[in-house]
Amino acid sequence: MSYHPRIPSLDDHYCQVCSSSEFNRNRHLSCFSCDHCRLSMCYECFEKHTSQLIDEYTQLQKRFSHLNNLFDEKRQFLGQYQEHCIRNVNSVFDEILNDVQNLRRESIDYVRHQFNDADVSLIKRKINQYQI
Repeated sequence: MSYHPRIPSLDDHYCQVCSSSEFNRNRHLSCFSCDHCRLSMCYECFEKHTSQLIDEYTQLQKRFSHLNNLFDEKRQFLGQYQEHCIRNVNSVFDEILNDVQNLRRESIDYVRHQFNDADVSLIKRKINQYQI
């Protein structure tokens, strides 16, 4: 927006806001021009318009800040959820590895026990053969 008043000349046109209003019968010469919307306005309309733009800008800033906070909260939540998922995956794999190691020990013990039983059985046969 341009806050530089321009000097009205004799051929200056009227405020585009006042002129377009059905309720306002008083038309004022325009002495300001809004760089935002390219309208020529009188002082009162320009002040209202400027105030409206500032309010809208403030609302947009608040909304952006709120959305930014929501985005940060979601990012933090996703980070925590990722950590939780990784802990769960690690926990399951640790449990699986532990189960496999236990199965390995049990299998080795079983094989040793079977071979010990086979050795004992062979020894018993040899003893029985010698006793006969």
